[in-house]
Formats: sequence, C-alpha cells, structure tokens
Amino acid sequence: MSEKYYRHTVIDVDLEAVDENYRMIQNLHPDKTFIAVVKANAYGLGSVTVADYLAARGVGFFAVATLDEAIELRMHGIREKVLVLGAVPPEDINKAIQHRIAVTAPNLEWLYEACSSMDGRYDKEVWIHIKVNSGMNRLGTSDIGEISRMIEEIDNNEHFIYEGIYSHFSSADIDSDVNAREYDEFKRITGAVKRPRYVHIQNSAGALRVKDDYCNAIRVGISLYGYYTSGYIESISEVKLKPSVMLSTKVTDMHTLSEGEGVSYGLTHRAQGREKIATLPIGYADGLLRRQTGYEVRLEDGTNCPITGRVCMDSAMISVPESAEIGDRVIIIDPERESEQSMENYSVYSETISYESLTILSRRIPRIYRGEKAGFVHNEVLK
Repeated sequence: MSEKYYRHTVIDVDLEAVDENYRMIQNLHPDKTFIAVVKANAYGLGSVTVADYLAARGVGFFAVATLDEAIELRMHGIREKVLVLGAVPPEDINKAIQHRIAVTAPNLEWLYEACSSMDGRYDKEVWIHIKVNSGMNRLGTSDIGEISRMIEEIDNNEHFIYEGIYSHFSSADIDSDVNAREYDEFKRITGAVKRPRYVHIQNSAGALRVKDDYCNAIRVGISLYGYYTSGYIESISEVKLKPSVMLSTKVTDMHTLSEGEGVSYGLTHRAQGREKIATLPIGYADGLLRRQTGYEVRLEDGTNCPITGRVCMDSAMISVPESAEIGDRVIIIDPERESEQSMENYSVYSETISYESLTILSRRIPRIYRGEKAGFVHNEVLK
C-alpha cells in the first residue's frame, strides 16, 4: 500500500457511511448474524480495508466469491469467519483448511471430490455451507435426498463441520411474487433436513424487504456500501442508506475549438461555434466507459458539463464554460443521492447498475478513506 499518488483522479470512500449502513440494516434484524459481503474487492472499495474497519466495529462474519479473495483477507490479518460463496475447486480443499475458511458445497459430487482430495497436511476442520437451489438455477441443488446424503457425508468426516445451509433470491429487488415462492421453496427444502448453525437466504434486497425469523443470518453486499438494489427496494425500505463513494478528478488541460473543429477519436463531436474543452485524467481503463459520452459531470461551482467526444483509455474531454480553468475539481460520481451525479444516475446513463459501476472502477484509481480513525490513501499500483 502506498499513500502517494501522482494523478488527480481519486475515489473517496466514506467508511463511517459503511459502518452506519451496517448498523441500520443490523437493527432491522437484531437477532441475526450479519454477514458482510466483501467480494469483488468489497465492490471496488477495498476488501481488506473495509473488512478491517467493520471487524473493529463488531462484524464477525464476512463472505467473498473465491478462495483467492478469502486467502487475501487472511494474509492481511482478517481473523473473523470467512465464507466463500462460489464453488471452490474441490482439489483445493486443503488450502481452505489451511486458512480456516468456510466453503460452499453445491452438490454431492463436489463433496465426494473434496473428501478424496484431502491429504491430511492440516489437522484442522473446515466449515461447510450447503447451497440450495431455490429457483436461481445458478449453483446448488434442490434435491432433498441429495442434501440429506451431503449432510451425512459431512457428519461422517472428522474434518468437516456442517455449519450452514443457504440460497439466494433471484428476484428480491422487483415487485413480484417470485420472491415469496422462492422463500417458500427454501423453507420446504431446508425444513426437511437437519438444521445447521446458520440458515441464510436474505441478500441486500432480501434483508431490506423480508422480516422473518426462519433464517438466522443475513448477507449484505451492495447496501452495505449505501446503494439500493433497485428503485422498488428504495421505495419500500425503512432504512435510508448512506452512499459511501465519490469519484472526482481535476482538469489537466484546456483547448478552445473553433467552429467545425472536432475532439477525441474519430472527431465525432464538432464545435458548433467557439467551444472550450477541458481534458480530464480518467478514461475507460479506469472504469469510465465509452458509452458515458454525453454524461454530465459537475464543476465545483455547480456547473454541469457534458463528456464530449469519445472517452479515451486514459482521458475524457468535457465542454466547459469560459470561466473554467486547469486544476478545477470535477465530480463524476457524487455521494449525495439527490445529485444529478449520483451513482444511480451515473449507472442509468450507461444502461447498467450500481454493482457494475462500482466494481469496474479500476485498481489504478487511488482510494482515499475517510471516517473515524481513517484519513489515509491506498494506491494499489504503488503497493
């Protein structure tokens, strides 16, 4: 980690907002274990930093997508429980045992292969969470007989602990009866087998939408960082989430175009008259997609300025008023939900969702962490 950076494009991460979102959602389910989802580098915010911050504030359970992500947390001192939500290659089960990581068992065949791959190097136990397919049809099984045999296999292995059973809602963020049907299916399947320590299906939308004591854990990802999974969930939620991310940069160059002159690759934008163009040091290699052309960023004086011409790999150009100067700060994503530059508006403009907008913000943008006992920079390029 380096606290130095040499380009004026940065992501500000409000760690206090993350903590506040955690506490508000936990208050909806005070008796349930809170599983903080920090996969995909904590949705682009920095998994190690976010996990460390939340662990210090009482979070004792984290979830990631891959074994590599879990080991990264362990290698950086995270000692709390970590569950891998994806299917770990069964031949790598010894690595999970070595690092004391909970893993997902998607089916009986996976379990057989994992058992046969154990080599006895580590005299430790590994926690197993069985994945139920309740309608998503992505991972897991809906066969009660198969799940019963999986539980028997786990119980008969001295190194395996049957710790959890879980599923994932496919449509919790939309107004339909699909969510209720999938929940009923999950209850039907899990109610027919031995109940483990943790039973969980509620993702961010489910945690904000479903109040029910059948499950005793919730898994929260995008909403932990201050973003609703959809406008529908925002409209029915009792919780007012606090966005945690601001993406900003500074003007590095200026050009004045005469009528007919173009800008950027292909000269797709041509001036209709005299037009002042400012260059920003951010491009599609940073996560500002080519389709963001036309999106309006904001100068600090409140002026909205459209991205003009094609976004380049390392830079983008905007049309600015005559008063604009080199060094002016430019807001691309604003943490204020009502802003025209909110994460939601930014995502809608490029026909995507907040999840993608966050996770594609590249490693070469330094993250500046703010909040209680924060105020430091992480520049992964110079780590």
